[in-house]
Amino acid sequence: MNEKIKEEIAQFRYSLISPVVSRIELSHGEQTELLKQTSKGEYDIPYSNRRRVGLRTLERYLELYKKGSFEALKPHSRSRASKISVQYLEEAASLRRENHCRSIERIIDMLEQSKRVPEGVLKRSTVYDYFVKLGIARKQTKVKESYRRYGASHRGEILQGDVHHTLHLPDPIREGYNRQVYLFGWLDDYTRLFYGEFYWAEKLPALENTLKKWIIGYGCPTNIYCDNGAVYSSHHLKNICGRLGVNLLHSRPHKPQGKGKIEKIFQLVESSFKTEAVLLIKQGRLKTIEDLNTYFSVWLNKFYNQRLHSSTKQKPLVMWESGENELRKPNLNEIYEAFLYEDEKTVSKTGIIRVETNEYEVETFLACKKVQVRYDPYDLSKGIHVYYNGIRHNDAVVAVIRRHHRKNFVSAEAEATMNTGINFLELLKNESTQEVRGISFSEILYKSGVKKDDI
Repeated sequence: MNEKIKEEIAQFRYSLISPVVSRIELSHGEQTELLKQTSKGEYDIPYSNRRRVGLRTLERYLELYKKGSFEALKPHSRSRASKISVQYLEEAASLRRENHCRSIERIIDMLEQSKRVPEGVLKRSTVYDYFVKLGIARKQTKVKESYRRYGASHRGEILQGDVHHTLHLPDPIREGYNRQVYLFGWLDDYTRLFYGEFYWAEKLPALENTLKKWIIGYGCPTNIYCDNGAVYSSHHLKNICGRLGVNLLHSRPHKPQGKGKIEKIFQLVESSFKTEAVLLIKQGRLKTIEDLNTYFSVWLNKFYNQRLHSSTKQKPLVMWESGENELRKPNLNEIYEAFLYEDEKTVSKTGIIRVETNEYEVETFLACKKVQVRYDPYDLSKGIHVYYNGIRHNDAVVAVIRRHHRKNFVSAEAEATMNTGINFLELLKNESTQEVRGISFSEILYKSGVKKDDI
């Protein structure tokens, strides 16, 4: 680098800091602010492809100028350092081979403390380049985590559950606003049979509603596999699985690979169902969540569950129905009992317990004792079951009623009440010979002859 080039570079560097140098009355904070403004600009930097100069670089230029004036801003030719002995680098390599967890900084520090390498001779970049050459850099020796693809061996062995945040519908409460809906879905791992419904909220009632419908329609799975979300990790869901004899499994945190099958279906929902549903929403032909679930039920029954799956090479519904293994199907009363909410209460001296701010009378001998109560969180009028030491006693008798359901436990079904002219979803719907709609648990109880008083 000749002297002319050095002067051009020094002149450019001075032009950057001159607003600070020329004003000696500036405080330290004012100087920093000016340098920050300078660092935000773009410049034609002599003999460089860069367009910006960082704040730290400007501060270095200023310090150089204060120490050595204009001459200090000229770049200095670097004296070529003596070649580092290969012996030093091999010493470092031996320490890395001995323990791959040792960082380069630790290795250099160990060599300097043991006097095997003079202090300051080894630089991190030099050692790193040597390690890369030998293939012992940390990124080269790190063992990549592998995953074994696993699949269920028969239907009902694994039921995957997840929730998908998807499209928006007109808000039934606030006119002119849209509101996001959530798709709760359940997938049989073996057959890829899928069932799901849309809800207004990502809450436990929606999960319970869809799981209850799956069990009524298809039976109890051996395992339920889901993530660690709040609704899937709830104490209530663990109780439900325990009563039904279902093993509840959770994926490892930050390891989404185990949910790939259900995520694939959600991708298909996005590309096949959502795009068509959005058109219907824009055209005003799809306004309510009931309409959305009707279309989605048709899409499932007429399209997804009836098409050849790319992995199994069979139709999910046909594959499910051809399964030879029997699944346990609890009766409706067992299912209802399994989904009851459970809590522990202390009976007062006067034989009163409080459940969701309501007051109930229990048998007098239970006074001052801790009892377990089980009840329907969506309808407190169905009664409060009382257990003591695992034995069921007479149901609690209503004393004072202030609430008709548990706080935040509004029934998912009750909550749901709230151009070419050609559409794929409407074509599917028109093919159906009868109206397709969701299952209502209360309707099933009524049609099967199970009365409210019998539960």
